[in-house]
Amino acid sequence: MDQTTFDEIVQQFKETVDNEKHPLKMNNLMIKQKDQEFLYSFKAEKGMSDVRSLSKTILTVFLGVLIRLSEEGNYPEIHEETYIYPIIKEAVNLESAENLEKLEKVQIKHLLTHTIGYDDVLLMRQDIEGMEDKDFVNFLVNYPIVHEPGEYYLYSNAGFYLLSAVLQEFLQEDLLAVMERELFHPLGIETFIWEKYGPYLAGATRLWLLPEDLMKFGELLLNDGRLEGKDLLTKDWLEKMLTLRVRTEEEDMPNRLLRRYGYGYGTWLTKYSIFFGRGTDGQFLIVIPDKEVIILTLAEQSDMVPIENILDSVIRGKL
Repeated sequence: MDQTTFDEIVQQFKETVDNEKHPLKMNNLMIKQKDQEFLYSFKAEKGMSDVRSLSKTILTVFLGVLIRLSEEGNYPEIHEETYIYPIIKEAVNLESAENLEKLEKVQIKHLLTHTIGYDDVLLMRQDIEGMEDKDFVNFLVNYPIVHEPGEYYLYSNAGFYLLSAVLQEFLQEDLLAVMERELFHPLGIETFIWEKYGPYLAGATRLWLLPEDLMKFGELLLNDGRLEGKDLLTKDWLEKMLTLRVRTEEEDMPNRLLRRYGYGYGTWLTKYSIFFGRGTDGQFLIVIPDKEVIILTLAEQSDMVPIENILDSVIRGKL
């Protein structure tokens, strides 16, 4: 990667139109390869972007940090096999007796893989309109869990909102304050906003970051959990994040390198040596270990296909 190649990629984004023949609504493009870093802002006014579902990947990273710290004796024991109901039991109002049997079987790993057992997509933009956000957690614990936890995959925001509630109740401290202390501050991230739904972080979305700070999470994932001399994640947790948990055939596009072949813990897997986070409206954080490359896009582009087309072509021929 050199400046000329990066400029060509930027131009490709500028010249491409969406399905309504409108220019793409891009915010930022950033590519880092080894010691070279390139950033372009498509807007004159630079600032933070809502990284949308990349929040899921970042919350998964924080969980890995918390697990390491708990193993070191800094926090009580927690891991992906931890059952969630004993942690949130006193904080929720469970009215559905039918849900209790399955809810008692839900572990943190089911939240990370969208396999709680719901039969409907929950807590997305369209289904929370008009709801009081303070009621979201009670809505989820009472919504019918149809399938046995771990047996049925359905992507939604429910699992990661529940994860934020579980972690805050486990810590008995504001979750964002802990994240700032144990993750953001060590990474040198000072500018961020993470909105709450009621008393808990949105978890699956509504995190605002600068592109330079989002890139730090890509570096952390590329560099075996180590950044700027700090070992924040264990290799064991990274391997767990990148282990195929669910095969997502209905979302896969086999003709692409940038494909949603399957899901790990909070991370999309491609079948190749590429993994990524993906958020609505064009948010991507792509890690290509073989080439030591990280690519990120931040956008407000509802038709994401053109962005995915460009990124796939970049991975195939520009790096």
